[in-house]
Amino acid sequence: MNLSLISKKFKQFPILFVCGLLIPLSVILFFMRGPKISDYEAELTRLEGEWNRIQQNRERSVGLEDDIEMLDEGLSSIQGRLMNVDEVASNYEFFYGLERQTGVSLVQFAQGAAFDGEDLPLTLESLKHFTVIPYDVVMTGTLQELLSFMDLLDRQEFIVRYDMVNVFKPNDEPLESETLLARLKCHVLAQRNE
Repeated sequence: MNLSLISKKFKQFPILFVCGLLIPLSVILFFMRGPKISDYEAELTRLEGEWNRIQQNRERSVGLEDDIEMLDEGLSSIQGRLMNVDEVASNYEFFYGLERQTGVSLVQFAQGAAFDGEDLPLTLESLKHFTVIPYDVVMTGTLQELLSFMDLLDRQEFIVRYDMVNVFKPNDEPLESETLLARLKCHVLAQRNE
C-alpha cells in the first residue's frame, strides 16, 4: 500500500479511520490509567474523611474564644499558686511568717531538692508540668498552735500536700506542760524550670 492509496481511502472513510485510531489508543490509555484510578479513589476517601473532620472542628469551635479566655484565667490562677524553686529565701520566709502568725517555734526547717514527684502516690501525668519541693519542719507549741500552723499552711495560696505529721510530748518537758513537739513533712507544688 502506498501513500496515495491510503489518502484516497481516508477521504472515502474518514470516520472509520479516526475511530480505528482512537479506539486502540483509548484502550491503551484505559489500561495504563487503571492502577491510578484505585489510587485516586483511596485519595478521595482520605480527603473526604479529612474534610468531615475539618467541618466537625469548625462546628465545635463556636465559642472557643470564651473557653480559651477562661482557661487562660485558670492557668494564671494556678501559676500564681506555685512556689518558685529558685527563690529559696522567699520560700523560707513563707514558713517563718507562718511561725510568727501562729506562735509555734520552728526548731528545725529544711527545704529539700525539687523533683518531679515520682515518689508521690500521684500519677506522673498530673505532675508533668510541675515540680515538687519537699519540706521537713520540726516545731514546738501547744496543740492549738500546731493545729493553727497546719490550718494556716493549708489555706495559703500555695498548693501543699501533707505526707506525715507526728506529734509527741518532748522528753525534757514536765508532764503537766502543754508544749508538744511536732514533725511535719509536706510537698509544695512549684513551677517547673524548663
